Amino acid sequence: MSHFERDLNKEKLLGKFLDGIYESLNLEFERIEDISLQQQGIDLIYLQNETILIDEKAQLDYLNKSLPTFTFELSYLKNDAQKIGWLLDNNKKTTHYFLITGIYTNEKSDLSKGFKSCVITSVNRKKLMKHLQSKGLDKTRLLQYDSDLRDFEVKTIKNPIAEINFKTEGLLYFSPQLAEKPINLQLRLKYLLKIGVAKQIYP
Repeated sequence: MSHFERDLNKEKLLGKFLDGIYESLNLEFERIEDISLQQQGIDLIYLQNETILIDEKAQLDYLNKSLPTFTFELSYLKNDAQKIGWLLDNNKKTTHYFLITGIYTNEKSDLSKGFKSCVITSVNRKKLMKHLQSKGLDKTRLLQYDSDLRDFEVKTIKNPIAEINFKTEGLLYFSPQLAEKPINLQLRLKYLLKIGVAKQIYP
């Protein structure tokens, strides 16, 4: 099984667990199976007074851990060509991100045995982008940081930037060990909640 197939299998197993949580919260989502819609950043559709298009982002590489941060993708490499990350991609239709963190499993080595618990934090994309702009981190500025970081000969993983406090708010996070070598804006979950762009919906 390839890495892609393994990741897809993880997502499907987690999706079933999450659907059970949504049902317990009386949230009636339509889970999207259409690949083209998923590529537009839509995993769930919630029809209320307005249509909410949700992209589930799960920390599946950090199972049985509870991290205080979440990374928002600015760019990545595909076949050595740089691609725009999902946070800044104007082709995405996402209105909200569901950040799935603190994912604990019944058995560490066998996800088919099910999940124990997780935390779900909803982030309003428009509010997040507006807040970043108010801090001087609009798309142009973020892409400039991104470009500079890729051009540096000596690349560091954690990169503080002037606009946000690296201890309490966030920083740029580079992952050169990964095949896609993504550059992310890493933000603290407490910070997202504090500034009012996010709310914890479970537990």
